[in-house]
Amino acid sequence: MIVARWFVRRRYFRFSRHIAGAIRRRLIRAIGLFFILFAIHVFVMMAAEGFGLGDAVWLTITTATTVGYGDISAESAVGRTATTLCMYVFGIFLLAQIATDVFDYRALQRDRRRRGQLEWKNMKDHLLVINVPAEHPEAYLTRFVADVRNTPELADIPVQLLTTAFPEGLPTSLVNEGVTHYTAVAENTENLRTANVRTARHIVIIAGESNDPRADALTYDILSRIGDIGTVASIVAEAVDDGNRQRLLDAGANTVVRPVRAYPEIVVRAMIEPGTERVLENLFTHEADRLARFNAEFSNLRWRDVVSQFVQGGAGLPMGYVDANGVHTNPTPDSVCSGEGIITLIKDAAEVTQEAIEACLQKCVA
Repeated sequence: MIVARWFVRRRYFRFSRHIAGAIRRRLIRAIGLFFILFAIHVFVMMAAEGFGLGDAVWLTITTATTVGYGDISAESAVGRTATTLCMYVFGIFLLAQIATDVFDYRALQRDRRRRGQLEWKNMKDHLLVINVPAEHPEAYLTRFVADVRNTPELADIPVQLLTTAFPEGLPTSLVNEGVTHYTAVAENTENLRTANVRTARHIVIIAGESNDPRADALTYDILSRIGDIGTVASIVAEAVDDGNRQRLLDAGANTVVRPVRAYPEIVVRAMIEPGTERVLENLFTHEADRLARFNAEFSNLRWRDVVSQFVQGGAGLPMGYVDANGVHTNPTPDSVCSGEGIITLIKDAAEVTQEAIEACLQKCVA
């Protein structure tokens, strides 16, 4: 079924390109014929009526457009015949044909742009997202683009997609954010050139299948092709298998992240603040760091003293506290806090006990 849809899309793309080319050629021929007949009529008016160049051109224009002001008119039989033919051939047939072709061409170009078939030749200094998640791509990209727009360093950056996921057009949620797309596979050097990888500011390569290590092979291939083309962009690539991180870095990626589909914000952080993504990634595993909550009552403690005692006592790095009003994250150092619980960042292998937490809080009082 997927193969059948792919062939149907291929046939439509070829057909639309063929139609666009036919309309363009027909339009060029009509415009060329228009100017030839225009010149002939001007010549007849000058030769048969004795008009100067300016009057002959003016009469031709008013006749061709069927305006007919009447301030100048042909008197001879030859001139009147030429003017009559000019009105019917120019005004009624030829101009109507040109207008129709222009409208058809613009409508077809709009449809091709909607389907991602047109090249964005002037695209530069942009964010290029290559491929999309196999599951729920619209939801992921909507969150991703929203975070891009909320990041001051990226708020105004043009966003372009290189993917085959939206052959019928981008979802409205992405169009409203000014996202453009080019419908093509990324494992093709010419398609990457068309997507302007050379002039992009940032490139993000998404792993289509977040649980299939074979996706890393496609990412490696894309990085290799980008390296052949050359780019000044900072490249963030997703790696399904942590063992492939170094290979992707060696292939040209500046930063490699895990495909955490629930938090596309990690990719945005990796673009503008490389390194922070590793801290964020570790929060989603039990192999490095984790956040833990310990219930312990305390009163009127300065936050910087809490942080200092926890770090010295091996109780992790406090990230926030809990009181009757909820959770308070990252208080200012001079904040005076009271609460019933502490949230701290600890190593998964570390054994932090309730007694150790209470001991750290007691030292803050002392």
